[in-house]
Amino acid sequence: MLITVVLSVYNTGKYLHKAMDSLINQTFRDYEVIIVDDGSTDGSSETCDKEAENRQGVRVFHKKNGGLSSARNYGIEHAKGQYIIFPDPDDWVEPDYLEKLIKIRTESNADLSVCGFFDEMGNKRRIWNEGNPSCVLDTAKALEMLMKPNGFCGYAWNKLYNLDVIRDNNLRFDTDLGMVQDLHFAVRYFQCIKTVAYNPIPLYHYNHDSGGVTASYSPLTPRKISGLLTYKKIGEMTEQDYPRVAEIAYSSLCNMCLQDIYIYYRSSMNDRNVLSNLVETFNKYKKYFKNSKEYRKTDKMFMNLVSVSPKLYASLTRIKKIVLNRLDIRRKKAWKAQ
Repeated sequence: MLITVVLSVYNTGKYLHKAMDSLINQTFRDYEVIIVDDGSTDGSSETCDKEAENRQGVRVFHKKNGGLSSARNYGIEHAKGQYIIFPDPDDWVEPDYLEKLIKIRTESNADLSVCGFFDEMGNKRRIWNEGNPSCVLDTAKALEMLMKPNGFCGYAWNKLYNLDVIRDNNLRFDTDLGMVQDLHFAVRYFQCIKTVAYNPIPLYHYNHDSGGVTASYSPLTPRKISGLLTYKKIGEMTEQDYPRVAEIAYSSLCNMCLQDIYIYYRSSMNDRNVLSNLVETFNKYKKYFKNSKEYRKTDKMFMNLVSVSPKLYASLTRIKKIVLNRLDIRRKKAWKAQ
């Protein structure tokens, strides 16, 4: 029951030792680790070689830079396991990460297992969707849970995939997608199987960028905006057989448009083509966002302004965020005072 663990590295060598320490000390022993160096330019290539030299069961491959999807696909091609999983090199895992993912799927005889995770935000930590029940879902329900904003997320690192399913259906990560490509991969995989087992127990530590707030207001790059294409593709591929999933995909597409419009003005961008694309895409699919049960009324509060004045929408959204943040601080203080 060999598991292949694929780590895709691009200029993240400074984090690699911690990730490898957590992977090498697994309670489940029948696994291999493949490190794919995706053309690093900062000395990470040498770090990858040292990790492979000093650890048993670790192979390292160096390739020309092609992006995360390309690196993960390279790992699929060289994997020897029955199962495969894709942790990130700047995160770390619990000692029973692999053991429990295997146990979750074997006890339920499912075609894929999903675990919960910790959100690591500097010196703060939270458990994603703590309290959610364990469950075994059919394809339709699993796809809905995958797509919902508060579901079990599309990340490739909390799902134990079956390599035979991947290879028999010629599934690969889409190299044309710069963002949310792991969700796109998961949707296609789910469509090839019958059952998914979910257990919210947190086995993975998702390490957020320490400069997250500042980074979120950096100018929109083509890579960031490519997430719109991902949700559009997911909507189109599920419309016929899973219309509810398509509705969630299109509402998520709209939500991403709104976030990007806000970032556009907060980062003082001045590319009218980018803005026009965001506004046109939102207007095309806004009915799904308006009717969505996944997003709150406060998320939809100013949506109609996008067609009239996206700048005014961004300004009012900023005020709304400030007000909600202050209310949240007051609630927390009142709770502590009790």
